[in-house]
Amino acid sequence: MNRQKTLRFVNPIMFLLLVYQGVTGFFRADMYSHFKFVHPVMGGLLLLLAGFHLFLNWPWVKNQYTGKKKIK
Repeated sequence: MNRQKTLRFVNPIMFLLLVYQGVTGFFRADMYSHFKFVHPVMGGLLLLLAGFHLFLNWPWVKNQYTGKKKIK
C-alpha cells in the first residue's frame, strides 16, 4: 500500500475518532459509564493514528521547514 492510499484510509478514521471524542466529551455527564471506559481508549487510538499520519506526511512537513520544492 502506498502512502496516498494509506492516508485515504487513515484520515477518515481520524476524523470519525475526533468527532467521537468531541461528542462523548460534550455529553460526558449523560454518558458517564461509556465515557469512563471507552473515551480514553478511543483518545489513545486517535493519538496513535495522529502520530502515524504525521509519519506518513513527514516529507511534506520537512519540505515546509527546509524550503525544498520536490516531495517524493
